[in-house]
Amino acid sequence: MNYFDVLENKRKHVFRYTDRIPDKEIIEECLYKAWKTTPSKNQAMPYKVYVWGPDHKEEKAKIHKLVHRRHHEVELQAVKDGKQKSTQQGIENPYYEHVKYNPYLFTIHMRNSKPNKFYQSQIKKGHWFDQGDPTRISLNIDITAVEVGLFAQNLTYYLLEKGLDISYNSTFTRDIRRWNKMELNTEHKPVTMISCGYAKTYRYEVLKKEGKLDWDKKPELEDIIQWQ
Repeated sequence: MNYFDVLENKRKHVFRYTDRIPDKEIIEECLYKAWKTTPSKNQAMPYKVYVWGPDHKEEKAKIHKLVHRRHHEVELQAVKDGKQKSTQQGIENPYYEHVKYNPYLFTIHMRNSKPNKFYQSQIKKGHWFDQGDPTRISLNIDITAVEVGLFAQNLTYYLLEKGLDISYNSTFTRDIRRWNKMELNTEHKPVTMISCGYAKTYRYEVLKKEGKLDWDKKPELEDIIQWQ
């Protein structure tokens, strides 16, 4: 299958995974390919991918708590602002189950990059390597987010190509102090997370059963692409 066919036909958000664990060698190969093929400004790759495997159930449960905590914080603020009538405090949203119950979870965080030999020579000439400036890690979120998206898309393709399924999640606290308080030992602000395994149930199947599949559509092409 070509690139389009893989993403068009196999990319489906997972509601629940099976207990089947992918071979570690497959995960390593996909991570290698994503690292090898993802471009980066100044070759900096200003992010770090943490791999939480089958033996990290406790850590994934902690991350799941951070997800729900952020979800409820958003709901509470929406109620306070009059944008939502009530909250579901204390109720676990089933759409986040894939964060906790999965063979593999990748959390991608910002990273303070080190210049390679070429940019070290440029620095000696008076140039500034902003991606290696520890005072600018949070300020570089725009370019880092773009690069994380490139890496995540490549990783998605390679995992799908191997017959695996994946799901993204962007609802979680970005405050690294909360992550460290949970003893997750990650260094910098998280940007996104991807769960991986073999799907038992897809999100579209749940929506179809609820009679809501036709409601969940992306915007039309004309709304996104404008020829000038």
